Amino acid sequence: MLTENSALGTPPDSHGDGVSAHMHRRILRYHWNNPGIVGQDPHDLSLHISGRDDMSYDVTRGLCVLPRDDSWSEGFYEAYVDKCTVGPVAGGDPSNPRIDVIWIRANDLDFDDRPEGKNPDGSLLPPTNRIEVGVTQGTPAKTPAEPAIPERAWRLGAMLVPAKATKTASATPYGDIDYATPYGAEMGIIARVAENKDGQASSNPPYKNPILNHTAFFSTDRNVLLHAYLCVSAPTKTASHNTRGVAAVQFYVDGEKYTTRKVEYSEAWVTHEVTASIKVPAGRHTFGLAMYNEEGNGYVTHFSHNDPDDRGNYYVGRVLVIKDEGVAR
Repeated sequence: MLTENSALGTPPDSHGDGVSAHMHRRILRYHWNNPGIVGQDPHDLSLHISGRDDMSYDVTRGLCVLPRDDSWSEGFYEAYVDKCTVGPVAGGDPSNPRIDVIWIRANDLDFDDRPEGKNPDGSLLPPTNRIEVGVTQGTPAKTPAEPAIPERAWRLGAMLVPAKATKTASATPYGDIDYATPYGAEMGIIARVAENKDGQASSNPPYKNPILNHTAFFSTDRNVLLHAYLCVSAPTKTASHNTRGVAAVQFYVDGEKYTTRKVEYSEAWVTHEVTASIKVPAGRHTFGLAMYNEEGNGYVTHFSHNDPDDRGNYYVGRVLVIKDEGVAR
């Protein structure tokens, strides 16, 4: 049976059979989990924004995956632009800072897309297939907010412009940057959930339900690694230093116990690590960690504000780290 579709790389013939622009966008949609900036090249950060000695902004060359619409149903564009300059914007307000947003937009003649701006006579600019890169100036305020950008535009980044600024070189990057993720790519650590309590006793309360929880959405079936860091010991030190016990550590997925690990604790303040690997289907899932005393007279947790990396240099309390390890085959 012949379908009404053609493979990517097949040009339209005299009957129009081939890959249309619509089909091309839909194919690109399957290549990417989400739109955003694509990585970097060997010389420049892709689409990196920087200030100048005037009131314009420089944007380095780069590639951005752009949705045609908010629902992504019309697929994605892949938009490459060379280094460019956007602006100028107005100088800084005498009293308050503001936020300027730099954006990119793919225009498409099939949709009669027009770029921002007008002709000298006030008429709209003609429809085009050319990519736009622009800047939307924010409103000064004591606590400024990002301005809305044009319809279909994708935010490349924002710059915080201080009061009395006479050049954008004095502006600083503001907020996060969204990067495109290829389908199936490993996302790495997606959450770190910490209890951050010192001296928390196993008997108060006896944790039989998850104490650390996080909900995440996955666009495909995924392999997930659950990693727990637990700094616990016996409550007191004895002359013989031989107090021992066993704690049960349980990983939960969507409210159901997935597996149990055992931690043997002593009087020493030690960070224990236990892990569990799991495959979850596409969708929203909640991961949890429970812990309770199983043998011995109980334990207490140890937490210090000086341990930023969970390596046990100080005391981590109890931490659940959720790591995405890529698409499940």
